[in-house]
Amino acid sequence: MSNPFSDLDSFEALRAAALNGQDAFALYSRREAAAARRRVAQFVEVRLTRRVQRMIDVAVASSRAVLLVGPPGTGKTQIIEQLVEKVDHDPHRYGLASDSVDAAWVTPEEEWTFDRVVLGETVVDGELTSVEGDLLEAIRYNRWLVLDETNRADMDRVLGGVLTWLSGKRVRVGTWRDEKADPRPVFLDWSDQPRSGLTISDTVGGPIVYAAGYDWRLLGTYNAVDAQRVFRMGQALSRRFKHVPVPPASLSDFRQILAASVTDERLLEALVARVSALYGAHLRTADAQLGPGLFTDIPAYIEHGIRMNGEQEGWDPNSEEPVDDEASIGPELFEELLAEGYLISVGNILAKYEDYVLQQLGEEITRVGAVSEASWQWIVESLQSMRA
Repeated sequence: MSNPFSDLDSFEALRAAALNGQDAFALYSRREAAAARRRVAQFVEVRLTRRVQRMIDVAVASSRAVLLVGPPGTGKTQIIEQLVEKVDHDPHRYGLASDSVDAAWVTPEEEWTFDRVVLGETVVDGELTSVEGDLLEAIRYNRWLVLDETNRADMDRVLGGVLTWLSGKRVRVGTWRDEKADPRPVFLDWSDQPRSGLTISDTVGGPIVYAAGYDWRLLGTYNAVDAQRVFRMGQALSRRFKHVPVPPASLSDFRQILAASVTDERLLEALVARVSALYGAHLRTADAQLGPGLFTDIPAYIEHGIRMNGEQEGWDPNSEEPVDDEASIGPELFEELLAEGYLISVGNILAKYEDYVLQQLGEEITRVGAVSEASWQWIVESLQSMRA
């Protein structure tokens, strides 16, 4: 007969719960069910990103510049973090000659210019002195450069001067000025070696060359939703990157991912049904699609809100009965907490939507009963403060 327990600790935990009474055993059962849901969710997330991950792996192995494109919450940043770790662990799998990989991470900002990213100037003791931007610094120290959320800045203006370089050619990016030396021309180039680095001519006033090795990569994430309202990337720059789409999870997969974030078994059915309805409404609304990562914290908000306020609304915190009727928690409490959790998790993005998108989304959300019309009106009114 096979042992149903994976280890002695699992058996002892069950035995202790059984000996400590019905409440302890019920709590143990809820925790075990939540752990099982987390294991399923991890499997689903791996399945969701399997093909996307393959596209990313091959794109990075074959291209100098790769951009992950998709709506917020789809895990683009985490995917790149995991990618860098994977490449560092086994660079030869990606066709790299280097023994390891390091990356410099920067998040673009609206006021970014060419000076901030490539080559700028500052004043030292009354004299103009050149300053390396993030790109030159990354090449100098042989680090990949990751631009997280590139649509936050006008990348055409920021990288416009290096478009030719990104296509594989040597370009001059400015003049290096130092109060202790003669001005020198600064070039961006590509090396026939795997490592990136800096070379300075021995000749007075000779060139400074930042050469990216053939193992060097420029990676970025691009929020396709915010790009409609912040900065779009022009075709000239866009075609220098390989674009990998990172779509949101399907509704059925989202339900399994969401279930892993529910800790109170009694609320599982109600929470999954209502939060999934919100997520599904976004999926079906043009220009409003969002990834699962923005919704998975909503159950925790509702669960904590019920624990803190449910008893005064008539909710029995000691009840083991599942919530079939949300009104049993309180006439309005569940509905209010759902609207609040949605607002604080997604409201900063809703506040950026065009009026017609917000209207279409609201019609879909109320049509499927994700929240009531009164709750949606409260959400829309609350967005005014987030736009300030």
